Amino acid sequence: MSASPEEVSAAYRRKARVLHPDVPNTGNTDAFVAVKQAYDVVGNAHARADYDRLARRQAVEAIEPGELPPPRSYNIQDGPTRAPRAADVPKAVWVVLGTVLVVGIYEVVQHLTMLPPLPPRVEIRPNAPVVAPATAEAQRLATYGPKPVRMPGVPNYYVVPGAGTTVIWRRDEARNAYVSSGQLPPFSAIQALRLFRQNGLVEFKTGDTATAFVEASRLAPGDLGTARRAYCAYNAGPAPGNGEILRQTGTGRGHLELDNRTTQPAVVKLRDAAGTVVLSTYLAPGSHVDLDGIPEGRYRPDFAIGELWSRACNGFAAGMRAQRLGGLFSLDALTPLSIPPDLPGEPAPADIPDLAFERDEKG
Repeated sequence: MSASPEEVSAAYRRKARVLHPDVPNTGNTDAFVAVKQAYDVVGNAHARADYDRLARRQAVEAIEPGELPPPRSYNIQDGPTRAPRAADVPKAVWVVLGTVLVVGIYEVVQHLTMLPPLPPRVEIRPNAPVVAPATAEAQRLATYGPKPVRMPGVPNYYVVPGAGTTVIWRRDEARNAYVSSGQLPPFSAIQALRLFRQNGLVEFKTGDTATAFVEASRLAPGDLGTARRAYCAYNAGPAPGNGEILRQTGTGRGHLELDNRTTQPAVVKLRDAAGTVVLSTYLAPGSHVDLDGIPEGRYRPDFAIGELWSRACNGFAAGMRAQRLGGLFSLDALTPLSIPPDLPGEPAPADIPDLAFERDEKG
């Protein structure tokens, strides 16, 4: 297995969040135990090495003797031997080889002189069209899939991820049947109206008066906030390292020191006067970070603490508290910046909504 320990740990957490017996609809005790047993092996370096050695030994022992080619034998005669020399080749053979070589050269020369001249080429066109670089939205789509949607009404259920797509069904009265009319991305929020037990479909709002149906097994109860937290946790990605730069626009000669005095991970964002994030970095609990190469300027610091940083949501998936310092500060005035801040003569930081912290652009 070539996966890194961080990738193995992240894959286990994603599976565990879906298969845990306490999770409605997707919880599966047998599958959860199987995933936990597998993680106990591949998540431990020594156990994983023993497992790989055992697998290689079993693969070698599984080869039947008849499947291997017999060893090659050599007939070694007594006495000294010598390599063949050109003088040992009969003269008739040399005559034949010389004739073939002369005829071959003659044919090649004749073929080249009979070829028509190449027409002049004005330009050389590429074999394929030029493809523009992928946009940030295209990269996000390839990594996390389509964004969840919010259907009309007051959400009380959301779509859980699973095998295959979550199909939207509509009732065709003329055919007396349900026909597919689209699909819902995972973690989309809907207002469920009623359950039809005979076919396992849930009716939900798609407009002021219009409705459609979705399989009840693909839904979990929860409002819009619950659906978003589930999406962020599912798409958390690998945990950042201490001092990892999550976003940076531009470079310079600025320097900043950061101290996380809390027992939780923290993320610090420096916003310019327009509200755009110039720098965003991750701090492990109780850690110190030195940052160089920051563009010079005056910045408004935002910071947040929480658990399980989500790369898809640009925020913590659980227990996030975000705050902002008032005013703009130079890097010299901010160094060192402690979390929570204690800048002399400055008012205490103010709480801000999670979405305000997660946005990297002014909004």
